Amino acid sequence: MSEVLSQSEIDQLLAALNSGSPDTGIEEPEQLASVRQYDFRTANKIPREQIRTLRTIHDNLARLMATHLTGSIGTYCDIKVLSVEEQTYAEFANSVSASSLLAIYKMSPLNGSVLLEMSPGVAYAILESLLGGHETPTENRRQFTEIDLVIMEKVIRQFMPLIGDAWNKVVKIKASLETLETSMQFAQIVSPNDTIAIITMSVMLGDEEDLINICIPQMAIEPVAKDLNIRVFTSMTPDAVKHESYQDTIMHKLKTTLIPLKAVLSETSITIGDMINLQIGDVIQLEHKVGDPVKIEIGHIPRLYGVLGTRNNRYAVRVGEIIQEEESDDE
Repeated sequence: MSEVLSQSEIDQLLAALNSGSPDTGIEEPEQLASVRQYDFRTANKIPREQIRTLRTIHDNLARLMATHLTGSIGTYCDIKVLSVEEQTYAEFANSVSASSLLAIYKMSPLNGSVLLEMSPGVAYAILESLLGGHETPTENRRQFTEIDLVIMEKVIRQFMPLIGDAWNKVVKIKASLETLETSMQFAQIVSPNDTIAIITMSVMLGDEEDLINICIPQMAIEPVAKDLNIRVFTSMTPDAVKHESYQDTIMHKLKTTLIPLKAVLSETSITIGDMINLQIGDVIQLEHKVGDPVKIEIGHIPRLYGVLGTRNNRYAVRVGEIIQEEESDDE
C-alpha cells in the first residue's frame, strides 16, 4: 500500500512548485565535461622522447658551432638551443624571412634533405667580421651579392663536419652541403603538409643576436627512430665522456688554427723626401748587423729570436732563443 502524504507535506510540495524550483529529492546527473574535437591530421608524429634526443644532439652541435665560429671569424660567439618543435613544412615556410640564407644539405645515410635557415642578422654579422667591417643597421642591409654567397657557402661547408660529430653519438652520418638559396621557392625539401622537426637556435655574435633554424623532415629520421631513444643516447654519453669529447674538439680546433709567423730582419726610418726620391737600385742601409739574431713574430707579437740562413734552396730561420714575456711586453 502506497504511503499517504500528510497535509504539511502536501503544503511543502505546493510551495516548491509555486517557487519554480521543486526539490524532489532525486539527484541530477553531473553535467558532462566539455568535449574537445580531435583532428587526426594534427596528431604528433614525432614522439616526445625523440624530440628530447634531438635537443640533446643539437645542444652539442650549438657548442661545436660556437667554438668553431669564435676561432674562425675572430669574434666571440655564443649559440644556444631555444626550442625543438614539431610543425608542418608549410607552417615553417610561411615564417621564414624573405632575406634569410637557406642551406640545403644531406645527412647520409638518412633519407631526403635537411634545411638550415640562417637569419640575415647572423649572416651579415659573420660577413662583417670576416671582411673587417662594422655592424650594418637593419634598414641599410642589402641583398646578398655573389661574393657574399661564395663566402657564406664556405662558412656553412665548415659546419658539415660539426653536424656529423654531433650526430655520431647516435648514428654515424656524413653531412654534405647540396646548395645555398635565398628564396623558399627553391627550397622545397618536402611537401607542404609533411611533418618536420624545427630546432631553433639563438646566436650571439658580438652585439648582434638572431636565430638559426634547422628543419629536419620526419621521414629523414624515421629509419633511425629506434636510435633516438633518449635512454640509449644517455647511456652512450655520460657527463665525463661528453666533457672529454668537448675538450678534445676544442683542442683539435686550436691545434689546426692558422696564425701568422714572420721573421723581421730590421726596421728603419726615412724622410718623406728620401722616400719620394727612391729609385730602382738605391741601397737602404739597416742597423741590423750580419750574424745578429732576427725577431720572430707569432701573431704580430715578438716571441722568439732566430738566425737567418738557407735550407733546400729556400730562405729559413733557425729558432735560437725565446723572448721572455716581460721583454715582449716592453716592445
